[in-house]
Amino acid sequence: MTKSRGGIDMGDHPPITPCRSVNPNELSGDMSRMYELVTRHFIASVSQDAVWKSTKVELKIEVLTNQDIFSIRGKELVSPGFLAVFLHKQYGERSDDEGKSNINDKVEDEEERALPDFFVGEKFPLSSSTVKSSTSSKKVLISQNTGSRAILDVKEKITTPPTHLTESELITLMERYGIGTDASIATHIENVQKRNYCTLQPGRKMLPSKLGLVLAQGYHIIDSSLVLPEIRSEIEDQCTKIAKGLANKDEVLEKSLQIFENKFHNFVEKISKMDVLFSSSFSQLQDVGKTFTRCGLSSRYLQYIAGPPPRLYNKFTETVYPLPAGGMINEWTGKKCSVPTCNFELCLYSVGQPPRSFPLCPYCFNNPQAEWGKVPGDIKEISKDLVDREDESKERTIRRIGGRSLILECPHPDKHPLIEELTVSPDGGGGVLIMDPHFGPKWRLVSTREPTIVYLPKSVEKVTILDKQDNVTGCRLMKIHFTTADTPLDGGVTKLISCFPTDELLQNMVRVYHGTERLAAKGGRGRGRGRGRGRGEDRGRGKVNRI
Repeated sequence: MTKSRGGIDMGDHPPITPCRSVNPNELSGDMSRMYELVTRHFIASVSQDAVWKSTKVELKIEVLTNQDIFSIRGKELVSPGFLAVFLHKQYGERSDDEGKSNINDKVEDEEERALPDFFVGEKFPLSSSTVKSSTSSKKVLISQNTGSRAILDVKEKITTPPTHLTESELITLMERYGIGTDASIATHIENVQKRNYCTLQPGRKMLPSKLGLVLAQGYHIIDSSLVLPEIRSEIEDQCTKIAKGLANKDEVLEKSLQIFENKFHNFVEKISKMDVLFSSSFSQLQDVGKTFTRCGLSSRYLQYIAGPPPRLYNKFTETVYPLPAGGMINEWTGKKCSVPTCNFELCLYSVGQPPRSFPLCPYCFNNPQAEWGKVPGDIKEISKDLVDREDESKERTIRRIGGRSLILECPHPDKHPLIEELTVSPDGGGGVLIMDPHFGPKWRLVSTREPTIVYLPKSVEKVTILDKQDNVTGCRLMKIHFTTADTPLDGGVTKLISCFPTDELLQNMVRVYHGTERLAAKGGRGRGRGRGRGRGEDRGRGKVNRI
């Protein structure tokens, strides 16, 4: 006799019915069926167990001597219990023909049927039914037949590989093998998705990526224990023993470090096996990239791989520098980053329509400093702790290599030295206005956070951002050169030192254009809205210094 559990065990209490709060007749269609299903499921969960009578008959065939034992299973419902409420067959009980069994299954099918009475030691003749030829897996079963006591029959089934694990099944396996805790299991699953080892598919199924499969295969070839759960489970068990006072922390730590040190040296010695797998599954970076800018650490040229995801690759040090996605990346005539000890050659990153261009340092983009401010595209602030910052940098690099680095604004924080050197004033939208790094002949200011462009008048011949700041606003001063023929300054003066936010003359001469963050398709045209501030004479608001 077996019991099929229907949820919460309520002992021998009879089924209960919920309080009536919704009239099913007032619902219609799918809502009515959903209400009925939820109601029945709740009642079934607090109802009695279903009781089945399970029977298995085994016999030997004299002709085959002791080569094999044939069997048949059957079960009969003794007490329906919660099944009477749930209407189990109506709500998705799998039939014998639904789903496919594996030939390695040791559990035979148990159908709902009554078996005839057999006695131990009983002998009876056995006939054979027509057997169809098939390449499928076969199981020889015994079934009752009206013409004879029993017949031999063949039941055909098709084997299929197991489906991918769902998120809940993965959690169950992690708990079974002692990997992680209730607080960390969710983080582990999130990490393998961030690192592009697998993706979450409909039905919460975990689909391994090509990268994840190659890594797992490589680890199995070099050292299977790196991907099998035994070592991780053992360490988790030792940590639990430390918490309970059953093991010494120092001894466990020393032993664990020794284990992983040995595995590290073994992995380094056999890393060529991993290279073979990657080279056969992925294109080698040095074969697909083109020479781009110089590395500030090795002085070697980096290769640009358009991707996705876009990245720079140093084939001498085998270092990858992910780049922002969502815009256009170009070289910038050999200019170098002004951050001390960086010395990387810069790129230009253009985004939006009309395009706004910003300086881009590959190294600083992947290794931001806390004093520069919030990193574009990141949710959390950068840690000031050196160790934490290095971990965050590695995590950020892995995430960007996985293709999650969409940046539709300036790729550097506003306090990065490259941005500060070009900053003119705040933009009123949480960012700053900087001088377009293309400079002339069309001089303009671009916002780091908003799709805003400020066009300077055509009479401007040259603009220089000075180190001096305005005493009132704190903004950097600009030295502007006008053409002799079109200078707006009195007396034919062509040079002006100006603080942009307070310079009435310049404010009335610029044209502000609000575009879009997205790049337009080829052949398309931007549809921003321009509005001129007008052209007027200097009315004296703010301080204007003429040279």
